[in-house]
This record gives sequence, C-alpha cells and structure tokens, in this order.
Amino acid sequence: MAAPIGAFDVIYFHLWKFRLFERPESVKEETTHILRGYLVPVATGILLLGRPEGLWFWLVFALFALDGLNSFLDVIFEPGSRAPRIVPPAELAVHFLGISLLSAAWTSFVLGGWETRLNPTAITARGDSVLPDSFFQFGFIGLAGAMALATFEAVLFIRALNRRAHAVAS
Repeated sequence: MAAPIGAFDVIYFHLWKFRLFERPESVKEETTHILRGYLVPVATGILLLGRPEGLWFWLVFALFALDGLNSFLDVIFEPGSRAPRIVPPAELAVHFLGISLLSAAWTSFVLGGWETRLNPTAITARGDSVLPDSFFQFGFIGLAGAMALATFEAVLFIRALNRRAHAVAS
C-alpha cells in the first residue's frame, strides 16, 4: 500500500508540480527522496524473498531505521525547500499516510521476526501464505518500477546540479 502512495508523491508533487530536482532550495529534501527511493525497495525486496533471520533480520531492521531517520529529516527540510511557498496540505496528508504505513510495516516486521534475530543468518523460504504466489511476483515487478523511478529522479537531480554548476562557472 505504501508503494503506490510514495510513487504518487514523487511523480505528482516532487517531479511534476514542484520540480524539486531543479530548485536549489530543495537539494537536502531531494537527497532524502532519492535515498528513500533505494532504501525502501531494498528492504522490501529482502522481505519478498522470504523471512530474514540473524544478520539479515538486523539488516532489514537497519534499513527501516535509516528510512525512519530519513523521513524525519525530510519533514525538517521540506518547509525551507518550498519557500516562499508552503507544503500543500494534500502533500502533507500523503506523507502522513506513507510514513504511517511504513511505520506499521516496520512494527509488523519486528513483532513477527523478533524471535529470529539471533538465529543463524539466512533468508528462509516463505511458508504457507494466505497470499498467492502472484502477489510476490507482482511485488518484484513493483520493486523494479520503484528503482526505475528513484533512478529517474536521481538523474534529473544530478543533471540539474550539473547545469547549475556550469551556469556558475560561466
């Protein structure tokens, strides 16, 4: 559920409406967006593979923690990034919903996997699931889309940084 919300936020608000990648005031915020664009799909990909145990558990835990810190910084950077405008209420609502869903996912992961944190390092196969195999296959397709979107945003951002650097040098 969080992935389509995040994709909408990036495509509509960040890339199309505000073109944050082009705004010098948005460098810090844009950095948090690109980082999230890779952190969340990596954690999700590991979870789609199976149940992380031992060091794999702690890796996913760390990815969730980094994304939590990243979300915190994103919220701090947003007002300055949008000056002189404000962050629209609709975008704030999208962020609240996305952060809430990712927080619920992190909590579910910790509660469901805590007993495996000290197990030998492995990603164990999913047992019987109420979800069909096609759900997991679709999940991997979604991850490819998320990584492509993050890369697209990163390329636009780097291109804008290079243009500004060349403009200053001229």
